[in-house]
Amino acid sequence: MLCNSTNDSVDTVLNCYKGELSSNLVLEVLMSYKQLGRVKTLQFFSWAGTHMGFQFNDSVVEYMADFLCRRKLFDDMKCLLMTVSLHNEGRVSSRALSICIRFLGRDGRVKEALSLFEGIGTMFRCKPDNHVFNNMLYVLCKKQSSDEMIELALTVFRKIECPDTYSCSNMIVGLSKLGRLETALEIFGQMNKIGVLPTRSALNVLIGELCLISAKEGSVEKVRVRNTRRPYTILVPNMGGNSDAIQPAVAVFSAAYDSSLLPSTFVIVKLISELCRLGKNEEAVEVLSIVEKRKLTCVEEGYSIVIKALCEHRQVEEAGKLFGRMLDRGLKPKLLVYNSVISMLCKLGKLNDATRVFEIMNKYRCVPDNLTYTALIHAHGEGKNWKAAYDLLMEMLGFGLIPHFHTYNLVDSLLREHDQLDLCLKVDRKFENQKLQKLCKEGELDAAYEKAKSMIEKGIHLSPYARDTFKNVFEKCGKFRVAHELLEKTERVTSLRSY
Repeated sequence: MLCNSTNDSVDTVLNCYKGELSSNLVLEVLMSYKQLGRVKTLQFFSWAGTHMGFQFNDSVVEYMADFLCRRKLFDDMKCLLMTVSLHNEGRVSSRALSICIRFLGRDGRVKEALSLFEGIGTMFRCKPDNHVFNNMLYVLCKKQSSDEMIELALTVFRKIECPDTYSCSNMIVGLSKLGRLETALEIFGQMNKIGVLPTRSALNVLIGELCLISAKEGSVEKVRVRNTRRPYTILVPNMGGNSDAIQPAVAVFSAAYDSSLLPSTFVIVKLISELCRLGKNEEAVEVLSIVEKRKLTCVEEGYSIVIKALCEHRQVEEAGKLFGRMLDRGLKPKLLVYNSVISMLCKLGKLNDATRVFEIMNKYRCVPDNLTYTALIHAHGEGKNWKAAYDLLMEMLGFGLIPHFHTYNLVDSLLREHDQLDLCLKVDRKFENQKLQKLCKEGELDAAYEKAKSMIEKGIHLSPYARDTFKNVFEKCGKFRVAHELLEKTERVTSLRSY
């Protein structure tokens, strides 16, 4: 009836139902607000309250408080609380008050939320429960985090008789974000004693901040200099880092794991990375084992980080075990892992092992890069193995990779040393053609033209692929004639030499 009425007042439409009003009926009508619309819902509640003397049960008041707060009708919400309190012997349910505090905080009305919280006992004759405390802590710790607010939050927290998961977690988040990690760790310790677990987000923040403080050791930070006419930014060494912060992070992680709780994969990767950076590889391996047991998605990334760290510290046996375990588990190592293992083995003179890893790399179709080939070529160079070094360099050039000048010189010297002058010319031709192709692909036409010209002058043939690339690039840029003249010159030189 109320939905279909247009201009008639609520009292006119529902006058005959006044005697049937009850809290359950009012709640049922309020829950049909989508059909009524906001205006008629508010009119109905006002009408029902007038006829019932606002003697509603708690569920109606709580629903209406939520309805008003979601629509940011905070003045109406305050009127609701005062009216209900006035007609209900000054009492309002703690749940209704916690709803109002939460929404006030979300809207940034922290002072109003605090005022409401402080007036719970005097104005509304209500003893705050954990819902009220938790919502107040949420506002102070998460929505308006500052030193002043965190002190207020600590005062509120100490009033809670039995802190729960959300009370402690809100405090941990607020304290961690402000760098007050000692107090946050104390609260985490209290949680273990009373058998309460933190939320995953609180665990993420605590471990993440501990890792961040540890990572600041020896790093540099940007500092803005403002007391000049033109402010500028400088980089200064950060002396406030503390590598000891990683131990509490590991302790928190272990305690959480013992309680069947783990942080997010992003935080776990951060923890493993920081342990490896500090050279605490054994602890990093332990964390990785936990990740593997739980079959988390970050297991592959964890392996990559730990193997790289073990290789950097020349821990051959440990790195080999992890690499083998990775393959046994059916995981595909990334290029970074292969490069780390191959580089380590080459530096230690274990060339046969490095070659086996390179073969595994090819078997799993992981494409090598400059670093892979450079490590192997230099290792073969030290052993004076010109054939293997030559084959690797030619394979490298075949993949379109350009070796470093020292790598090229090493192979060239080896070939000359073993009287392989024909292979020297072959490598030189391949090397020069590869450089020409690279210049063409990068759009450096002037440099490409000069390179092609110098190759012709040196008597180096342009490969069919390099020739086509050179021609196509110049044609696209409207310089086909220039390229054509140079290529004709190449053909003339070739025919004269063959004659």
